[in-house]
Order: sequence, then C-alpha cells, then structure tokens
Amino acid sequence: MNGVLEPESKVSLVLKKAPKLPNVFGEIAYKIVSSPYYVYYYEKGYDVLVEFQSNPEIHAIGVVDEKMRPLGILIRDEFMATMSRPFVLDIYRYRNIKSLVREVKTYPYYLHIYSLYDELGSVILNKKTEFFVLVDENGSFAGIFSSQDLLSYIYVMMKKDMTSATEVQRNVVPEEYKFVTGNFVVFAASKPTKEVGGDFYFVKDVGDKIIFTLCDVSGKGPSASLITTTLGGFFNAFNFVGEGYDNFLKRLNSYLLSSFQGEKYVTGVFGEIYKESGEVNLWDMGHGYILVKNGKDLNKPVSKSNKPLGIFEDISLESEKIYLKDKDILIAFSDGVVEQRNSDGEFYPEKRFYSILKGTNSPELIKSALWTDIKNFRGKYPQSDDMSILMVQMDNDLKNVLL
Repeated sequence: MNGVLEPESKVSLVLKKAPKLPNVFGEIAYKIVSSPYYVYYYEKGYDVLVEFQSNPEIHAIGVVDEKMRPLGILIRDEFMATMSRPFVLDIYRYRNIKSLVREVKTYPYYLHIYSLYDELGSVILNKKTEFFVLVDENGSFAGIFSSQDLLSYIYVMMKKDMTSATEVQRNVVPEEYKFVTGNFVVFAASKPTKEVGGDFYFVKDVGDKIIFTLCDVSGKGPSASLITTTLGGFFNAFNFVGEGYDNFLKRLNSYLLSSFQGEKYVTGVFGEIYKESGEVNLWDMGHGYILVKNGKDLNKPVSKSNKPLGIFEDISLESEKIYLKDKDILIAFSDGVVEQRNSDGEFYPEKRFYSILKGTNSPELIKSALWTDIKNFRGKYPQSDDMSILMVQMDNDLKNVLL
C-alpha cells in the first residue's frame, strides 16, 4: 500500500504525557516546554502515525526507553513525510519506530532561560526551527521545546523588562516637569525615540541656588537608559550645599570613564542659578545647545571648550557666567531637537525652532508648539533621536508663588 492511510477503527493509544514537575520556580527551561508527549521506542510506526493524525497541534514527541530515558524525538512534518512514501507505511505497520528517531541534544529542566539562550544563540540565528529535549534529575524525559519556543519566551521577557525600564526612567526623567520657586520657573520635557532613551534632565532646589542640567548620553535604548538612571542617582545623592559643581563633574567623569572605558560618554549643560541675583554659572561639557531669550531676541552664550564627560581622565571645567533679568528665559536642548529629519532627509530648520521660541514667553507653550511642529515636519518619517528641552525663566511676578 502507498501513502498515509486512514486510521483503523481499533488501534492502540500509544501516546503518553510526562508528569508535571513539582515546585518549578523562576525563569528556567521547563517553562518553555511545548510538548510533554512521548512514546516508547518499541511502538509501531502506524500507531504513532495515528496519534499524529489525531493530534495535529503536536509538532514533536519524545521517544524513550523502558526507563523513560530519551532516545530522541519524532518531528511531525518529517515523520508524516516519511510515512507517505511508497511502501513505507506497509513496512512500519508492524515495525517499531526506533530506526526513525532523530537524536537531539538534551538539557536539564532547571537550566536558566538566559543560559539556554546563550548556548542556542547560533541556532536561533539560523531561523530554522529546531527541537530539544529536557530531562529531570534522574535523566527521565520531561518535555520538548523548540528554538521558536525559546525565542518567543525571551521576547516576552524582554518586553516585560522594557516596560519596567520605561517606568523607572519615567520616574527619573518625566515626560514633563515644572518647578517653581521664588521668581523662577523651571520647565523641562523629554520625548525618547523608543520606550527608553539617553536624554536626561534634573532640577534641584539647594537653598540659595537652583541646580539644573540637561544631558545627552551617547547612543539610544537600554544602554543609554542605564546611564540616565545612574545620573539621576548621582544628582540626588550629591551634597551641592557642601561641595561645588566642579567636584560633582569630576566625580561623575571618573565614574563614567571607569565604568564604560570611554565607550559611553555624556555631553550636557550643567548650571546653577542664584535666586536673589539671577546669576547663572554654566558648564557646557561638549554640548553647545544653549540659548538665552530676552523679549524676542535670542542670544547664544559663549561656550567654553570643555570636553564631554566619560572620555578623558583629566577634564577642564571652565564655567561661563551670565545674568538673567526679568522675563528672560535660559533654554537648553538636546541635539535631537534640531537633528530630526523628514522623508527628504532634511534636518529640522533652526529658523522654525527660533520662530517658536520668539512667538511666546510661556515655556509650556514653547514645548507644545515645538513637539507639534517637529512632528508635522517629519511627516511619516519616524522620530530619529531623543528630544529634550529645559527652560529656566525669571519672572518677578512669581515671587509669591509657592510649590
């Protein structure tokens, strides 16, 4: 007889299911088992064929010896194709499946998912679905998983981790933040390219001064996000009352250099404002994106030639002193604001940015109009870099406003 036959009315049910392992916790390989089914090696090929035909959702089954030790697997598509060849079904109507078993690698069920992923990385990159067997402490069959099962589980884990990372970063760098004290308003906003990004801002009231910064970490995504979280910890922990900004920048530079060996660095505008006088000390660490708005005039403070943080062991820390007057706004922004592109590959024009800055004296309106205009400029072209802006406004009409 040729081809795959319809199952006979009376056949032996040979498919068995491995018992569930008790007390399985953590991210271990057992969690990705997609087939707990097995048969003994002495079962007849025809009977196994009937089981595959009756259970189309099963893609692979284990083959074990009398002591439940795995000998290999039978993959549904391969097995069905073999049994459909001329005369093969007749041969295996009464012959056992031992000669059809495919040997595969086995792993202990308690192996951590990430260890498994590291070992099978090359298999996953081949994009061909492969199957593997898990065993318990006694070496008995515990289930089958595929490279696709592993990849799907890793994806879910990464999505969960990314969600957690996004929540952490949103706590460190909120989408918007407004701080009012005395006659100063500080307003900041950030829009990462992905769920997490490398832009960072910080504002802190330290007695007679306001400490602020806007930074841009090299790169994007989770690695840059890790550094922004670190920056948040540095700023929160540092005693700006007892020590100066110079010491802070030196310590931050040393940490970044020792941790990332120059592979990650930070550019940024670091500043302190004296509340009574409006005096501002600025440290421009390789950033350059600073403007001061006075009425409708926009001026760019002289930028000292300080290097980014995290590249050189010895860094210069020259500061620039400016004075804010009533209604003046100090504006710092990341390069992502002016380096967005449209579908023609053109950068967002600075003239459009400056027009928005000149059009209103409200930091909130500036941010809202800017985000909208950049989106309109990009059209269908996606956001290509993180965008952040921080504005410090001096307004004598706010002297009685309290947080």
